[in-house]
Amino acid sequence: MPDLPEEWLAVIGRALSFLCLHVADLRDKELSVQATLLEGLGMSRREAAKMLGTSEDSLRVLIARKGKGGHRGRKKKSS
Repeated sequence: MPDLPEEWLAVIGRALSFLCLHVADLRDKELSVQATLLEGLGMSRREAAKMLGTSEDSLRVLIARKGKGGHRGRKKKSS
């Protein structure tokens, strides 16, 4: 295999990540779901935000809200 410049490896990696989103049928899902997959594939949040057309801070907030389960800090009632 020929040695590829570092820039080409990054382009190939981003293209494969985009294909993973497409094959997983996540392109029409929430940005937080897409970003979580991209980060799981090893992409930084900054790179994921750039690919998804949003900001790094926006993804941080979306993922943080998703992780809380939508309860907004309320505790579950015990039975």
